[in-house]
Amino acid sequence: MSNVLRKQKRTDSKFSQLDRFLDLPYKIELTPLSKKDGGGFLAVIPLLKGCMSDGKTPDEAIKNLREAQKAWFESSIHHNDSIPLPR
Repeated sequence: MSNVLRKQKRTDSKFSQLDRFLDLPYKIELTPLSKKDGGGFLAVIPLLKGCMSDGKTPDEAIKNLREAQKAWFESSIHHNDSIPLPR
């Protein structure tokens, strides 16, 4: 199985494509930020280049990351970009 999912069948709606990607188990890295960097936490999905967010608490950082992840997938689907799959 390929680690990258390209174009879906034209019969699939963008919504169903998005749902499929959001259901995949992407690894999240959560890192505390120093007070110099504003404090709180940074949440990143390393496999999705540039997909990151932060928050005051770990839960808030992950919640914000889920919104960023959704936007990342929507943009990739819209531009017909390759989307790496979790390993």
